[in-house]
Amino acid sequence: MKSFFKKTITILSIILISLSVFSQNDTTEIIIMHTNDMHAKIDNFAQLKTVVDKYKAEYENVYLFSAGDIFTGNPVVDQYEDPGYPMIYLMNKMPYDISCIGNHEFDYGQAKLNERIKQASFPFISANIETSKNAVFKQPSGYYKFTTKNGITIGVLGLLQTGKNGYPDSSPLKMKNIIFHNPLKYIEKYKTYKDSSDIFICLSHLGLETDEKLAEEFPFFDVIIGAHSHSTLPKGIHKNNTFILQAGSYLKYCGVLTLKVADRKIVSEKDTLINLYKQNKNPEISKLIKDFNNNPGLNKVIGKAEKALTGKDELGSMMTDAMRDTLKCDIAFQNNGGIRIHEIPEGNILVKQVFELSPFGNTFVTYKMCPIKIKKLIKYAYEIHNKNALQVSGINIELITKNDKLKKIVLKDKDGKKLPFKFYTVAVNDYMANAYQLKFLRKGKNTGLLDANATINYIKKHSPLNYKGTKRIFVK
Repeated sequence: MKSFFKKTITILSIILISLSVFSQNDTTEIIIMHTNDMHAKIDNFAQLKTVVDKYKAEYENVYLFSAGDIFTGNPVVDQYEDPGYPMIYLMNKMPYDISCIGNHEFDYGQAKLNERIKQASFPFISANIETSKNAVFKQPSGYYKFTTKNGITIGVLGLLQTGKNGYPDSSPLKMKNIIFHNPLKYIEKYKTYKDSSDIFICLSHLGLETDEKLAEEFPFFDVIIGAHSHSTLPKGIHKNNTFILQAGSYLKYCGVLTLKVADRKIVSEKDTLINLYKQNKNPEISKLIKDFNNNPGLNKVIGKAEKALTGKDELGSMMTDAMRDTLKCDIAFQNNGGIRIHEIPEGNILVKQVFELSPFGNTFVTYKMCPIKIKKLIKYAYEIHNKNALQVSGINIELITKNDKLKKIVLKDKDGKKLPFKFYTVAVNDYMANAYQLKFLRKGKNTGLLDANATINYIKKHSPLNYKGTKRIFVK
């Protein structure tokens, strides 16, 4: 009898051990590394390569995702003989597995985007882009599926933000014959895609606020890997059973999502951000970056800043002064979104800094406007973001608000007197001329003059510059 019980206990022990081993073996660990809003910043790719190689050496299922806006923001890349190519070359070296299309992917034009996508060893996706037969840009896929070695499937859907004008935040001139569906109104049709994959991920270029709305209204994604708002989420956030992630911007961080999957369901998830500045550099990638950065033309001194130009008021005042000086117009406006750096430090000013400030290659468009139309322009820009969104040269502006709502606009000349009623020559950049939905902006004259070139010439002409404390638009 004792022998029987001993045998029975032994058999049960073997079964329990076997079940335990089976259970452990049945758990699949998946690592999804992710970056977003790199904006052509290449200097940390050497560290990223080190981190990617480390994870691939330790884990079996490792992927590297980009959530878009890989271009625009670094003259070394933007002014390269084949604009944007250094980013694709370095991303192939990591290698990336997939990228969502961001709004700034269109900044070089549709033909260039086609070329960059063709050069990439990974797919670019976006589900809410629809090209017409006349579009230069080739229709992208909206969805891509990965399968781990043991058969776990990862479905990835891409989404791109749209603004109030129906376009992503780039020049509409560069997106002709393309329809951009509102992502929140278009997403419902992809609900059933969750049924065809074990893990369903949205690679989102919508911004954190919209990602949260997406999770609230359409809770069928397991994970949203986000971008566009440049948000830094150290551990991610949970919203309505959806894990929302974002890894800052400019390749400062790499996010590492660790998923544990059992019986084809996520049983554990965590996300951490790795500070790439604190990682060792891969020697091969370091040399490639050094070669790309070796551009004497961009490091040429063009003038001097007597005091640092800090913030959008000071930088925007200098930019609009350059517009007015170049065009000999009465008034010039610059949108805050087109001011892409925070500061030009005191000391020598380089060509490179101007292209960092104005990376989009915008041209100037001129109009004849009376004060009524000038106010309409200011009001439209304010209401886009519910705050002042412009800088100006030639006049001063008072914005009277109540509870952040714009109630009154007061235009004053440089002497502080009310701006007389007459027609003025007013300049804006071609992004504003085409993105702002104001009928009178359709009748402008495009000068063909590039904004960065105008700023370079202005700095040469008026150096040393001192815009300390300059402010021309006052919110009251």
